[in-house]
Amino acid sequence: MAQDLKGIGPVDWRIFRMMRKNSGFTAFEVAVTLAILASVAAFVMPPYLKWLRDHRLTEATSTIMADIEMAKITAIRENAFVVVQFADNGYTIFVDNGVNDGDWNLDSDEEILRDRQFVGGVRINLAQTTFASYQTRFNGRGRIGNQGTLTLVNLEGTQKQVDMTNRFGRIMIN
Repeated sequence: MAQDLKGIGPVDWRIFRMMRKNSGFTAFEVAVTLAILASVAAFVMPPYLKWLRDHRLTEATSTIMADIEMAKITAIRENAFVVVQFADNGYTIFVDNGVNDGDWNLDSDEEILRDRQFVGGVRINLAQTTFASYQTRFNGRGRIGNQGTLTLVNLEGTQKQVDMTNRFGRIMIN
């Protein structure tokens, strides 16, 4: 059964047929590989998910701080009242041109600057929010009309606080 191939020498073709049948992975090798991957995932995923929730909270805090700064700058630029209304899952920012020096209410003719909803399990803890009626506003000089603090919380209960107790409109994150 052995034949001579050019330059190789005698070859037994039965060996080639057996090697062709045994190519690939066995079920045992696949099971061991999956077990190793599952073990690694069990150690890596919980810290990753905690980091992801904390990152979303930090991102939401930075976003709300930037939007509140934008509201203050818009109030100065437009020389108008700009209101920020807080809800459990987000906030709305609008230019308040209502009667009687602004009425703090969103009317149909008023421009909405931001209407943002939180994602990823981040919410505003209204029980710890100290703004009267869950809203604040800036006047045409950039001064805050209703001082207070705002607490954001993620699914784990980690909190970040946006402090707007400075009457000149300075915003800080605690």
